[in-house]
Parts: sequence; C-alpha cells; structure tokens
Amino acid sequence: MATAQIYWGDGTSDKITVTFSGNVGSSQMTVACDPNNFLTARIKNIVLKSTGGATLGMLTVSQQPRSRAYSIGYDEAYK
Repeated sequence: MATAQIYWGDGTSDKITVTFSGNVGSSQMTVACDPNNFLTARIKNIVLKSTGGATLGMLTVSQQPRSRAYSIGYDEAYK
C-alpha cells in the first residue's frame, strides 16, 4: 500500500490522505481528511496520473465549514 498526503492549499496545514494499492489495472483507494474547523467550505481536485504521466482520472474532495464529514467524487479519464 502507498500513501500520499495532499495539502488542501487553503492556508491551513490540513491534509487529505489517500491510500492506494497501486496494482496495475485497478487500485482501491481510501480517502481521509482533517476536520474543517473554519467558516468556509473547501474543495480540492486531485489529478490521478500513471507513472508514465498519463492522466487516469480526477478525484474531487469537498468539505463543508466546521465539519469532519467530506464527500468525494471520481471521474475516469477516457481516451
């Protein structure tokens, strides 16, 4: 399993943690987020790429203000 930590980029030190198997052809992902303790909603688009640099998809994570809950959406890239 591999883990990547991505900062929200909203001026905080809060992170999104993505854990994935990295198997060729398919990979299960687990997403976790720090709580949003601020008064503004936040959204982060994460581009998923292969080791060769090809775009495989887009992971969108959004979180409402003052919330531990978050939502994720995944769009697969098509040729």
